[in-house]
Amino acid sequence: MIDIHFIEFYIRKKYNQKLEDYFGISKSVASGWRNKSFPEQRLHEFCFREESKNILELFKKIYDF
Repeated sequence: MIDIHFIEFYIRKKYNQKLEDYFGISKSVASGWRNKSFPEQRLHEFCFREESKNILELFKKIYDF
């Protein structure tokens, strides 16, 4: 299952961006997501933007295998 830690890792590796920049949110909102819960709607947005919800496919996109 995709969690916020994987999403942050993916964004940092693929785009060299922070979570805040990718989603266009403030640092305090991102901190709230890390400490409380990641919104389901944002998970769907991530999967839609990256065209996959399969972790193995997402790893392949990062590392081009």
